[in-house]
Amino acid sequence: MCTLEMIKSKKFKIAVLAVGVVLISLVSFAGGVAVGFHKARFSAKFGENYERNFVGGPFQGSQGGIMGRGQRGMMGDFRGQDFRNAHGLAGTIISITDSNLIIKDKDGKENTITVTDKTIIKRQRDDIKISDLKQNDQVVVMGSPGDNGVINADLIRVFANNNNGNN
Repeated sequence: MCTLEMIKSKKFKIAVLAVGVVLISLVSFAGGVAVGFHKARFSAKFGENYERNFVGGPFQGSQGGIMGRGQRGMMGDFRGQDFRNAHGLAGTIISITDSNLIIKDKDGKENTITVTDKTIIKRQRDDIKISDLKQNDQVVVMGSPGDNGVINADLIRVFANNNNGNN
């Protein structure tokens, strides 16, 4: 039985403090381990798809130049090859409304993109608005997928389209 004298004892207070410090240390360590595993899992998944995400597929040396992209560099002939649809999408705009885009990807699949006032839209170095977009613009969309399959756009990058002369 704990008595009042035992609780007031200096040794008891030190023991409770030590146990508290150990518990806080263990919880902090477990949280750090959980964050570390999350970061490692993300890095591993990202690394598995690096070429597909940023270069357009495995090294395609038949065209010469840097990683198979000829003298124009990695982004010179960018048309969205092999982008994954989970958090990024590349393709051609086929329809525009006040807050949505319909984009046709390289496989011919139509994807709905939601644009908000927080969405950054860039053409080269310039910030533009959704009203500046046109049908047949080539775009890359980065965002997060919703439960309904719609991508909520965080960033839309518009590329020069040689077919209609837009920059």
